[in-house]
Amino acid sequence: MADTASDPTADRCKLNATLSSSVHDTTELLSFYQQWSDKYDEDFRPEHYVGPRLAVEAVCELIPNEKRSQVTVLDVAAGTGLVGLELAKNGFNSIDAIDGSEDMLTKLRQKGIYKRATQAMLGNADNESLPKDEYDVVTSCGGFVPGHLPCQAVHDLVRMCKPGGLIVIVMRYEYLTTCEELRPLEPLMDELEAKNPSCWSRLKRHISPNYLLDKEGIVFAYRKSL
Repeated sequence: MADTASDPTADRCKLNATLSSSVHDTTELLSFYQQWSDKYDEDFRPEHYVGPRLAVEAVCELIPNEKRSQVTVLDVAAGTGLVGLELAKNGFNSIDAIDGSEDMLTKLRQKGIYKRATQAMLGNADNESLPKDEYDVVTSCGGFVPGHLPCQAVHDLVRMCKPGGLIVIVMRYEYLTTCEELRPLEPLMDELEAKNPSCWSRLKRHISPNYLLDKEGIVFAYRKSL
């Protein structure tokens, strides 16, 4: 991790990350992101936050370079498009985005990487309008945060991925045990793998240091069942 002791934006990054995970009212959360959107990329630059790199590295491990230009990717909880930047650098050029904040998506669209950007809140019972079996790869990086994507959003990720496609989830490791609303997440993912017929099979579970400043992250990769 880069030395952030003399970096004032590291303190702001830590503060805003903490504040964003403390808001549980949807209207208040969207208002928070409206205010943060102008500084988000500066706060979450690679010296502070390596989640996007970890997500794309997991995808690239499973998709060879010569096939990447034909692969369709959906970036869930896409924010300002930091995952898209990493995907584009690695040869992916058919990328769509979903995020709950229209203000964050405005910043994302300005990057000129994504083909389509949709404002939507996942994990709701009325998400039948979401695409089904459409994407070769579905990523969610930093979406499973208190007050953001609920555990049930996993079902939406599976729904939108093609049979045989990849689903990559990257998040703060501690949330799996310290956050009451996200504590059921990994048991749910295990249940989806164990059920008959299985929804998916796990390809990777890796804990990474310095995911967000000094906080550990975890990377999950799954292949959706045919």
